[in-house]
Amino acid sequence: MKRLIGALGATCLLVVSGCAANPGPPPVVEEPAEETQSSTPEETPPPEEDEAPSTERSTVAIGVDPLQGGLNPHLVANNSQLVSDIADLVLPSPFHRGQMDTDILEAAEEVEAPEGVAQRVRYTIASPAQWSDGTPLTGADFTYLWQSMISTPGTNSPAGYHAISAINTTAGGRVITVDFSERVRDWRLLFQHLLPSHLLQDDDFPNALSSDIPASAGVFQVDSVDRGRGVITLNRNDRFWGENPALVDVIELHFIRSTGQAVNMLRSGQIGFADFIPQQTSLESLNLLSGVNTAVVSPARQLRVHLSTMEGALDDVAARRGFASLINTEQVSRLASGRASQLEPAINPIPEGENLLPLRERASRKPLKIGVDPTDATALAAAHVIGDTLNGNGIPTEVVTDRLTTITDELLPEGDVDAVITWENIQLNSFSAANIYLCDEETPLAGDLSGYCPEDHEETLKAILSGELSPRDALSQTRALNREEALYIPLMDESRVQALGKGIVGPGQSMDGWRGGLTTAPYWRADED
Repeated sequence: MKRLIGALGATCLLVVSGCAANPGPPPVVEEPAEETQSSTPEETPPPEEDEAPSTERSTVAIGVDPLQGGLNPHLVANNSQLVSDIADLVLPSPFHRGQMDTDILEAAEEVEAPEGVAQRVRYTIASPAQWSDGTPLTGADFTYLWQSMISTPGTNSPAGYHAISAINTTAGGRVITVDFSERVRDWRLLFQHLLPSHLLQDDDFPNALSSDIPASAGVFQVDSVDRGRGVITLNRNDRFWGENPALVDVIELHFIRSTGQAVNMLRSGQIGFADFIPQQTSLESLNLLSGVNTAVVSPARQLRVHLSTMEGALDDVAARRGFASLINTEQVSRLASGRASQLEPAINPIPEGENLLPLRERASRKPLKIGVDPTDATALAAAHVIGDTLNGNGIPTEVVTDRLTTITDELLPEGDVDAVITWENIQLNSFSAANIYLCDEETPLAGDLSGYCPEDHEETLKAILSGELSPRDALSQTRALNREEALYIPLMDESRVQALGKGIVGPGQSMDGWRGGLTTAPYWRADED
């Protein structure tokens, strides 16, 4: 593994056969095509018997966290590094870090908006862009994601989608015109991870991609998800039309359930790389392995307790403040994660010593209920620590375990749970900063899971989306609001351990090049030595 390479472009030139994809037949368009005249290709002599092409596919294997929920990256319920990484490899996005993806789009720009429209953006999809089943990418995929994001509780940063007033398509679905009811400065953040609408239209969005991703428009596609064996298999998407297809044919993602498993698989060469949430001894054990390099990374993800302001839940701010004041975030994070190292506890915005009488009165009428998805071991452990703390202070509390989609779709809106524990993206941008100011009567949990609606929400939302109020200033304003209203309690930031062993030639010779983890897979090759 010491022979990692950085100049992948040069490698691509040297290994031409590994850089060319077979995109299959041209995509089927939605308008009648003109007649074309085809020519007969030159005949190619058959290969000699001893030159028969090899059927062996290049394969690499890595270790990852177990898949807990589904694969839909737009749901808070599926918020994990693994789901995000797979989405980056499989699902198309018009922009990456502000730069247009020319594999997906030919053009994307603001155009003159007619009277009554605050802003208009026009996208033109690249002609070859298609899903792995041969269906073209079209405006239907944009519309499907927009409608799903504004009608489903518990989605990730939906504020920008709520500003869209209409989407119209022309040119057989290739030209998409998006109209906004208010200005959205960061419109390039929209439509990340488009979904194959033609295969999902009949599915309930919270259940879409619950077990697989049926079609890809990225460099890889999901071949199988075997939760029993703990393996997800990604195959090279041979219909990918872009200039830089994947260099490896198969990636096996093996679930890492313990430090011992990770160490044994790296030692034996069963996996060449691992990226997982550590246990107490993970880093120490990995550092003993010869030829294995390690690093600790901190993605922008945080475990939080959201306190529900819905009627019948913790709708009294004094009760919420009492609840929050009893939480020792250092203790919860340590006991929930099972470690004291590689741990980043968050700061509780509500101090100790709050009046507990309003909380006791509420709990005397019916026990407090903390909702959590039981497949998330850390969140479940945190829920029990908090529940035990409250019960120990004479406040009857129960932990309610259910699918997070059920909690966000049903239990929270009806006031049937008082709090919910989730992982949240905390990458700062205008959409994430605007969440708490997004209020919608039809979907009471359209923004923040607390369901709270600030008095000045409309003005503040417009200011954030338009860029008049910067994300950082908006965050400061939100933190001040949270200190007053006790809407959420941050528990801990996520820390991950990455370990590089043998078997993969990838992005550079140092661990710095591997901080992108699985998202760097398009540049990997199997190390045959």
